Amino acid sequence: MDPTDTDFIERIRRFDVAFLNVHGPYGEDGRLQGLLDYLSIPYTSSGVLAGSIGMDKLASKAVFSYLGIPVPRAVPVPRAAELPTDFSFPAMLKAVDGGSSVGMALVGASADLPREVEVLNSRGFNRLFLEEYIHGRAVTVSVIATESGPTALPPLEFVTESEYYDESTKLGGSGAPRVEYRVPDLPPHELKDLTEKSKAVYEFLACRGAVRIDYMIDNQGVAYALEVNTIPGLQDQSNLPVSCRLEGITYPELITSLLVNAVESAAPAPWTVE
Repeated sequence: MDPTDTDFIERIRRFDVAFLNVHGPYGEDGRLQGLLDYLSIPYTSSGVLAGSIGMDKLASKAVFSYLGIPVPRAVPVPRAAELPTDFSFPAMLKAVDGGSSVGMALVGASADLPREVEVLNSRGFNRLFLEEYIHGRAVTVSVIATESGPTALPPLEFVTESEYYDESTKLGGSGAPRVEYRVPDLPPHELKDLTEKSKAVYEFLACRGAVRIDYMIDNQGVAYALEVNTIPGLQDQSNLPVSCRLEGITYPELITSLLVNAVESAAPAPWTVE
């Protein structure tokens, strides 16, 4: 079902639970979740709070920092005429509400920044920020709801020939750089640190179902949180299903668990309760 269809509300009322697989603004930023809350229709994924903060990378940074999780330095880029002049390069230029590595670019020098800003603006990304480029390992941790509470799955490391885990690498396609997902060989204390950080974010944002939190681990072993994805991709080779298989969770079991969690955690709107 397409949420932009004019008969969406009429049709969605017939369902017991909605399985959300819509990404980007209007899909995972809390607006669709808020509509379903008003209609009292259970849905997979987290609610309005987690969705809206997760979609906003700068808001996410504030949450990470509050929880004591390191984040790369970042400064907003409000307009091309006010580009930062005191930022060291190379640096990452990112859209505040981008996702799946969409809306980002590695900027090698300050002279390249205006052109890269213009490119992202032309793609509809208006809120941009510069982020410190962390040299290290790109790692993601999925957290899912279980009967015993939030459970962090084995982390995955992205190994690619690209300079960074960019859009073409992540989304694939003809001529895309090769990428390998593997369980990183981390010291026990670093693995425990990643697990605790990820579960802390999940619990603080009152997440539901499954989320994925991305990190960069520098050469000193410090894990910097980048973003939280409240509707992780569900293609067979996407990060979440791959992590589940490593934990012995099959794809059908993952889908079923998300639906069950959606129904069990649903909170009907006050005006629907008799």
